[in-house]
Amino acid sequence: MKMKVEVQFFARCREIVGEKKKELEVEEGMRVKDIIDLLISEYPELKKVKLIASRNHKYAALNTKLKERDVVAVFPPVSGG
Repeated sequence: MKMKVEVQFFARCREIVGEKKKELEVEEGMRVKDIIDLLISEYPELKKVKLIASRNHKYAALNTKLKERDVVAVFPPVSGG
């Protein structure tokens, strides 16, 4: 069964992908890591960027299972001060 998730891109990730966000139709039961792997296969340049992800506006572990209509954000580590 398929489900739709929205993937948002920030900072260097957005530059590589060339879009702010995109909707993906993926297999039910996919995890955050599966989405990242899918993106890296489509955009190999992402492999050079250390990636962090969030699911529905909260940091997410790579093994976090996704649900229909989840919003996954992909971005490099944030530093500040």
